[in-house]
Amino acid sequence: MMTEPAYALTLRDIRRAVESGVLTIQQSIESADKAARQAQPWLHAFSYLPDAPVVNQADIGLPLAGVPIAIKDLIDTAGMPTEYNSPAYAGRSPKTDAVLVARLRQAGGTIVGKTVTTEFAWRHPGPTVNPWNEKHTPGGSSSGSAAAVSAGIVPLAFGTQTFGSVIRPAAYCGVVGFKPTYGSIARTGVLPLAPSLDHIGMFTANVADAAYAFLIVSGFDDQDFHSSHVSGKNKSQGNDGSAVIRIGMLRRQVGTAVEPAQDSALAWLAAQLKADGAEVVVVDLPAELEDMGALVSAILAVEASVVHGALLDRSPGLISSVMTSLIIEGRGVSGVDYARARAAQVRLAHRFDHWLQQEMRLDALLVAPATGEAPVGLDYTGDASLCAPWTFLGVPAITLPIALGPAGLPLGAQLIGAAQHDERLLAVAEWVEARARWQAVKLQAKTSPDGPRNA
Repeated sequence: MMTEPAYALTLRDIRRAVESGVLTIQQSIESADKAARQAQPWLHAFSYLPDAPVVNQADIGLPLAGVPIAIKDLIDTAGMPTEYNSPAYAGRSPKTDAVLVARLRQAGGTIVGKTVTTEFAWRHPGPTVNPWNEKHTPGGSSSGSAAAVSAGIVPLAFGTQTFGSVIRPAAYCGVVGFKPTYGSIARTGVLPLAPSLDHIGMFTANVADAAYAFLIVSGFDDQDFHSSHVSGKNKSQGNDGSAVIRIGMLRRQVGTAVEPAQDSALAWLAAQLKADGAEVVVVDLPAELEDMGALVSAILAVEASVVHGALLDRSPGLISSVMTSLIIEGRGVSGVDYARARAAQVRLAHRFDHWLQQEMRLDALLVAPATGEAPVGLDYTGDASLCAPWTFLGVPAITLPIALGPAGLPLGAQLIGAAQHDERLLAVAEWVEARARWQAVKLQAKTSPDGPRNA
């Protein structure tokens, strides 16, 4: 049966408690550290925890003072190892923070530990289990970050997404996962997998916390050489809240077919939104947008082979079979095919933007974040095909927990917005979240004698 997490305060709960003096920064961080250590023997969310918490004793007025934060082991943290879940990088300890981590520390946040990633953010998993049921995957590649928030250890964790590595694990673990517009959070100090696709994203307990954190960490860095392929010029600002929210539902999902329970959960949510005043319309993507899978796969394989190919050549025994296969695949893609895929990425990103905002006048697109509940076993982190198209386009995406499936595991709903209108998507998502009634669903699961385990 589910029990209350050992550490269940939201980000904004912590901020209010610290600013009012109810909670000290030291107490907040020590509570998270204790929760992490208690859960680690079965959850395995962390690849590194310091011997004792290194507390950022910041001014209590700073926006993240007292907030414990977990960072994916793909993102550099000074004073903590960053090893990419690879024996080739065992013992690697960067001397400087990634830009993201520096911004978090400057805002008063404390990094409590590094979370498990699949090797190089690809498909070779680590030991992390799903907090709802240890026999199921938490998803990948940001496995530990999703699990740490789901288990109530930290209220904020960061990961990366190249296909579906934030959205899918968030859906599997029953938390909010937010992947903003491509390039809107600087990736300096983050190991790339495919730079034309890599995004930084975050995990929180609710949408408002994600919006709060996004304002703190967003912004470009002149050392992040990969500029966005999407443009904010000449765009409508979308719904300002004074008009009826207009949400589109795809007649057919882009990617693998979803399970009946996932389809039913989305239909239920759409009915709730419509009953509460939203305009929900069934839509079809333009034909040229329906087959993005081959394009995104070509870009990923080629760029991953460039980034990681030298390691394979130098030390083939230190790299997994799945990563080896990806590199070999990338080396087999012609330069012409890669150039065509990159050109299509730019063209289709602009095509989607025009379709979403000008032709359909949608505030968001409602789609599945995954095929259904988290699969059984830890060797397979799940199908990313329902997330990869939106990563390819570079548009913001957010998933919200909305229901429990037949195995008692979370099901999510993914909302897609217009590029560089992240704050608008977050506002729509917060409105949707209020109607999804997840807290009531979660409470019922906690009190059910057959409910799944949580930390």
